[in-house]
Amino acid sequence: MRISIPSIPASSEVGKAKHQHTLQQAAEAVYEFLQKGVTEQQQQQQRLQGSTSSASSRWTAQGKEQSSLADERRSGTGAGTILMTGAGVSVDSGIAPYRGEGGHYEVHKTYRPIFFHEFVDSSEKGHIARQRYWSRSFLGYPPVLVARPNKTHYAIAAMQRLGAFADYITQNVDSLHHMATPSPSLAASSILELHGTLQHVLCVSSPTPGSAPSRPKDPTLHSHLTQSHLSGPRLRAEPRPFNTPTGQAYPKGCGFRGSRSAYQSILAERNPMWDEMAKEMHQRGTQPKTNPDGDVELARNTDYSSFHYPACPSCGGVLKPGVVFFGESVPDALRDRSFELVRRASQMLIVGSSTATYSAYRLAKTMHEAGGSVMILNKGPSRADPLASDKIELGSSEVLQLVAQRLAGTDRRKKDPVLDRLLTSGGPALVPNSGVRVAAS
Repeated sequence: MRISIPSIPASSEVGKAKHQHTLQQAAEAVYEFLQKGVTEQQQQQQRLQGSTSSASSRWTAQGKEQSSLADERRSGTGAGTILMTGAGVSVDSGIAPYRGEGGHYEVHKTYRPIFFHEFVDSSEKGHIARQRYWSRSFLGYPPVLVARPNKTHYAIAAMQRLGAFADYITQNVDSLHHMATPSPSLAASSILELHGTLQHVLCVSSPTPGSAPSRPKDPTLHSHLTQSHLSGPRLRAEPRPFNTPTGQAYPKGCGFRGSRSAYQSILAERNPMWDEMAKEMHQRGTQPKTNPDGDVELARNTDYSSFHYPACPSCGGVLKPGVVFFGESVPDALRDRSFELVRRASQMLIVGSSTATYSAYRLAKTMHEAGGSVMILNKGPSRADPLASDKIELGSSEVLQLVAQRLAGTDRRKKDPVLDRLLTSGGPALVPNSGVRVAAS
């Protein structure tokens, strides 16, 4: 499943909401959709429990016990809701989307992102490409680092706590869903980051592919990058390889994983002129708008040749952010897990996504072809519009907060202070002097 530059095929069915919804109507529609999924899950559990007594165990030639019940649980019977989110859910946190009003592809018509093969190229051409990428990422990363979850992120965390869905898929790399989830371990085990995360840097190309040296090539840098990510406001549990890319996802690397925020501080130390420029832009409020992947667009005549970026401290290889680049395949473990989650569900709710990348659209297509329902909550056209049984063109923050509040009810909120906090968190995003457009929640 290779990531290509997003595009939405022209179609008479794309971009047209099947019904015009008021805010209350939209919240009611999403609520009923989720309730349907919960009911189907409950019915499935009753069937499974009822079949326990009648399910007879049998043995394979290898002596492994199997049962019809175990087979059913393993393959899934298609019940419940799988949620998939996109860049639109982070707009209210001050991070501009790729598409739609104010999106990067709309503002910069000629924008071309770096491709994976260009980034890992071992020649001088690859070095130049990495200088360009890391310098732009250096300027674009701070707004992502200080961004905080908005009402959509907290509403989704509340709905997960209420049992509307157990796991979900996000195309976002900003980790805001993780920040909104009360438990870091729950976030790590239940949120599949289809396109990776900006939290980490990973070794993707080692001078000696696949071999981890017995001692770090740069012990000081190694220590700095591997310790810093264990603390701070974005504290995360150890990533699960089936939900988040790790060093093991890149067999040509040495397996190193470090902190992207710590790497940012190293970039600042080694590039004082760029650091000074970033501070001046911050003071003047002239920072370029940050893309969902932490990149920015700079003038065509920008000189990147003076920018220095550290190599992998473990083996001297190439470090890359833990995001899936264009031209790169989604790691097998994540791809397989995403299809497993879709197969286990009977319906899909897509929030804040144009599903322009095939890696996301393919999941919606799989659900549709299996006979499942697809509902879309997104401003603007979506590639999956023709697959949807209902399309709602309203802001996700307003709609989902109402949905979560209704699912919770008054009694549950009184008994669960964590839930009550989730339902009231996520005010307007404020990023002072960032130059990043911040939408009201």
